[in-house]
Amino acid sequence: MKLDIQGHSGCEIAIVHEDNDLHIHKSTYDPAYVPRLINQANKQIAASKIAYQNIRVPKVFEVVQNEKDATIKMEYIYSKNFVEYFENAGFEQIKYLIGAIKYFIDLEIDASEMKTVPSCILTDKMADVARKVQNNVHLKNDKVAVDLVIQSQDIMNKVGDMVMPVGRCHGDLTFSNILFNGNNYYLIDFLDSFIESPLLDIVKIRQDTAYMWSTLMYNKPFDKVRLSIISSKIDSAIDEYFKENYEWYRRYYMPLQLMNFLRILQYAHEDRVISYLKNVISSQLSFINNQKPS
Repeated sequence: MKLDIQGHSGCEIAIVHEDNDLHIHKSTYDPAYVPRLINQANKQIAASKIAYQNIRVPKVFEVVQNEKDATIKMEYIYSKNFVEYFENAGFEQIKYLIGAIKYFIDLEIDASEMKTVPSCILTDKMADVARKVQNNVHLKNDKVAVDLVIQSQDIMNKVGDMVMPVGRCHGDLTFSNILFNGNNYYLIDFLDSFIESPLLDIVKIRQDTAYMWSTLMYNKPFDKVRLSIISSKIDSAIDEYFKENYEWYRRYYMPLQLMNFLRILQYAHEDRVISYLKNVISSQLSFINNQKPS
């Protein structure tokens, strides 16, 4: 049995029945994407060897690679997606999830080193975003989007060198990349990041808890009020915890969250997504510009 599902980044995801068991095959047939998929596989293999308490990582059984394509063969997890899980989760389950997220990121921080990230990393990435927005046929004539990019460039030019933990991160820690199995949470779709920092994982999880991004991609009916309340509770707990404990989080979370949504905007092509992103980026710029200098 083989069931094909369209994955992120153009990868093909197949649920395959073999050896009396189900496996996941994640494949790319784009030669340019092969090295990145292999990096993702290596990142997942390394993470699967770490004891994360209630965080789990599906095992990678085999990586098949040649010049033109690559396939990762991995463990299939019986699970719920985030909407299915939250619609039936009680207070204790949400509290448990919050604890697991904080524990996972704290372990990443402990495994990382405090390093200086040069200002050019951010400004060069911002310049790349600006180029891609100009090349995006859905955005290049959108005066609001172009103006938001110009305002964002000014913000990134002011950030300067950043001192933060660098070393370990999932790379795309959103609700859509967490499989829920009771009180165990399986992380999938590891990605390489332009800064390999736990701060980027906080940015990505708050992409959902603060801004509910993944609900935009969810096409089935769900209780939006309930999900909003749960997301807000998780977000407040995460924000308060890292704000209280880490100065680098207080200093750099907002510019990196702004960069995160700009990097999504550069590839956006649906009107509803573009509208959503412009509203979020506008609100972020307003917040940053109204902050008092530290």
